[in-house]
Amino acid sequence: MNNTASDVQAMIDFLRTRYRDSIDTHENIFTAVANGQIDVEIGGSREAHTRIAHQSLRETESMLELFETTIVAHLGTAGPMGAIAEHQLRILARPFM
Repeated sequence: MNNTASDVQAMIDFLRTRYRDSIDTHENIFTAVANGQIDVEIGGSREAHTRIAHQSLRETESMLELFETTIVAHLGTAGPMGAIAEHQLRILARPFM
């Protein structure tokens, strides 16, 4: 598969948007759980559900940071780092293609 620079940029933009949307969703869930706007009748305390929602938010933020610093930052560079970064980008984008 030959990807052009615009294909690579489209994958970057798509994944950034997905990560940012996921962060927004997790942030909204965390806030709603913490503020009592979401009922937590299904096992566990509000505190436990708040911790889980907070962890999900932090995991998603970490994924975006990992994506930006270890993949996007190395795309287009010569040598193995650039090739690995492009391969990782393709792996992350593959489920959506």
